[in-house]
Amino acid sequence: MNDIVGMILAGGRVDELLTLTEKRPKAAVPVFGIYRFIDFVLSNMMHSKIDNVGVLSQFRPYSLVRHIGNGEHWDFIGRKRGIRMLPPYKGLKESDWYRGTADAVYQNISFIEEFNPEYVLIAAADHIYRMDYKKVFDFHRKKKADVTVCFTQIKNKYPWFGYGVIEEDGRLIDYQEKPTKPDSDWVSMTVYIFQKEILFDLLKENARAESHEFGRDIIARLPGRCRIYGYKFYDYWSYARTIDMYYKTNMELLDGKIKLNNWQVCTNLIEGCALKDRLPARIEGKVLNSYIGDGCVIKGTVINSIISPDVVIEEGVEVVDSVIFHNNIIRHNARLKKVICDKACEIGANVEIGFFGGEIPSKEYREILNSGVTIIGKGVKIATGVKIGANTVIYADKNIEEKMIEPGSTLR
Repeated sequence: MNDIVGMILAGGRVDELLTLTEKRPKAAVPVFGIYRFIDFVLSNMMHSKIDNVGVLSQFRPYSLVRHIGNGEHWDFIGRKRGIRMLPPYKGLKESDWYRGTADAVYQNISFIEEFNPEYVLIAAADHIYRMDYKKVFDFHRKKKADVTVCFTQIKNKYPWFGYGVIEEDGRLIDYQEKPTKPDSDWVSMTVYIFQKEILFDLLKENARAESHEFGRDIIARLPGRCRIYGYKFYDYWSYARTIDMYYKTNMELLDGKIKLNNWQVCTNLIEGCALKDRLPARIEGKVLNSYIGDGCVIKGTVINSIISPDVVIEEGVEVVDSVIFHNNIIRHNARLKKVICDKACEIGANVEIGFFGGEIPSKEYREILNSGVTIIGKGVKIATGVKIGANTVIYADKNIEEKMIEPGSTLR
């Protein structure tokens, strides 16, 4: 669609994911073994035939830049197709750094103008869903809308969403960003379609304000001011903002709630782990209801878990209900339960993680880490025989030699 430019919001860290976003933005966090969060919005744009896309990055963008490369893995190569990383840059003033999502798009108006589109699609990079954006555009045109916001319905009302009140004809009559008592159960997916000129006017107006976030400072002020509509999305969607939500999303793949084979998600299979050079997984042990990546060697037992490429699981190891990232080694007779383990870790022999203290929440992160999940940061090394209680967080590059780590601990 030549009359549309896509802008992807990919700069956020998301503190609630703790050590998983210690060294990368949420958009670059691995999920489902071989993907990253940003793969889903990129694949949606690819399948929707959006030819030109800008990626707005800010927090530690290196892993994101390396993952996206020149965009070839999502077919964004050609004389009339392309993807461009749009990091902030220092100008004459300190304020030239991105001050929010709206300001990030505002500072890149020149990128949008280069293609002279009629519409601009703005979408967050940290949500998991499969959407045909062409259906949203058809809705937008049919309603002759100035702005369309995509919404999905949720059962539990969380304080970090934007909520919309939508009339039967689709008109958005109210929008509240992060209300304590929402008037609706329709939450924003952070997917917006704007008429280009209206977007530019709104961004220039917002540039004079003190706050620069799309939901709070632009969308919330539009009902009654312009033709703004809400598009209702009924398929699977996950924000995975907290550790528990991230863990639940991975487990939903194993439970069959996510039909990933039908989504046709593309990713960069060369970057980082060079999958093209790896052998298929070698399984000498026992694997039940799990996904095992290429290059893995499994000699122990894996149950209900997602194992990323190039993981070695030695004899006598038991991995249950866990998510193990790339390039990890788990030594013989170690036992892991409800563990999220980041890349390049070494778990020593006879180590036990997550088998006791599941009822004791994190002392430091009580509200977001209380379901028995334990997180091991990137590059952590755990010595032989260490026992680690549930709801524990170990930050990156730490060497753990203490034999007993109490449940709910935080180690930096």
